[in-house]
Amino acid sequence: MNKSAKTVRVATVQDSSVIMEKKACIEKVNELTKKAANNGAKIVFFPEAFIPAYPRGLSFGA
Repeated sequence: MNKSAKTVRVATVQDSSVIMEKKACIEKVNELTKKAANNGAKIVFFPEAFIPAYPRGLSFGA
């Protein structure tokens, strides 16, 4: 093993956003990020478009 290699703990969030409530969604991101950091994560990944939480699956008439 390379002596200069470092280990970084990461977290992947598998949760739903707060739909159409950006402020509440940002608060949830803060809570989930703090939880992951308390478990040693240095990097936290969230699903695409977690904020602003567009309703995935809706076509908006397209």
